[in-house]
Order: sequence, then structure tokens, then C-alpha cells
Amino acid sequence: MAKIDIIRNTYGGLEYLHNALEYVTDYRALYNVGYGVNPYDTEMAYNQMLYTRQYFGKVSGNPLVHIVVAYNNQVKDIETAAYYGQQCAQYFAPRFQVLSCNHKKDEHCCQFHTHLIINSVSYINGQMIKTGYDDMYAYCKYVEQVTGQRCWFYFENKAVYNGV
Repeated sequence: MAKIDIIRNTYGGLEYLHNALEYVTDYRALYNVGYGVNPYDTEMAYNQMLYTRQYFGKVSGNPLVHIVVAYNNQVKDIETAAYYGQQCAQYFAPRFQVLSCNHKKDEHCCQFHTHLIINSVSYINGQMIKTGYDDMYAYCKYVEQVTGQRCWFYFENKAVYNGV
């Protein structure tokens, strides 16, 4: 069973966006992929997301959605995890800037997991991303199709800012 953690942090603002991009692309990052952003240059990815927000005049509020997809232990190699991660990111890529990468070893449930950092403002029309229950349930069903694993998801709404 795959586990999907939807992290919605309304504190920290743009510093949170910067920290999240740095966190997921640090020394553990494998198979970085970017849609509308440079996946290998954190500063450039940050600026690309920031420019989109500024262009549409959406400079306040939560700057990102951070999703972690943890695969079950049937995913035994990084190539499979990277393929799944790319497919999971493509769900949002037609409308939103996404930086995706894989990490090995999740202490809580699995061998591999994928991080998605999604700009909360669409680069197509400036609309904000929707992460309500129905929206994330649809994403969960999509991940089930991609991975062949049953999925469950939960929301992590951080009440205090802690960097990432």
C-alpha cells in the first residue's frame, strides 16, 4: 500500500518554499525532475515559482503544496521509484510548476519515496491549487493506477512553522 502525505503549511511564507526546495534536492535526492522549473538549481527553481506568483499577483498565502508518496516494499529499485515519481508529478504538471525527486529509505514504512513540491499558483491561468478531500482522493486514485498499489492519504496541516 502506498502512503500519500499532503503537507499544507500556511506558515513560513516564501522562506518555507525556499526551505522545502532545498530539503527535497539535498544530498539524498535521486532522479530530480522539474516541470516548469529547473530541478538541479534550487535558487532558479525558487525564482521561477516566485515569478509565476508575482506575474499573477498571488504573493500571499501558502506558496506550495508538498506531497510525499511513499511506496510499499514491492518497489525494490530506484528506477521503479523514479518512474512512479515522474508519473505522480505529471498529474499536476499540465497546470502547475512541480519539482520532484526521490529519496531512498523512509524509516516509517518503505524503501523509497517521492517528494513533490508544487507551486500553489498555476502558471497557465493563475488559479490556486485545490487540495480538498475530493481533489486529493482523485489524486490518490491516479497514484493507484500508476503504481498498482492501493493508496491512502492524509493531510498534515502544520500549525507551527518548522522549516519544512
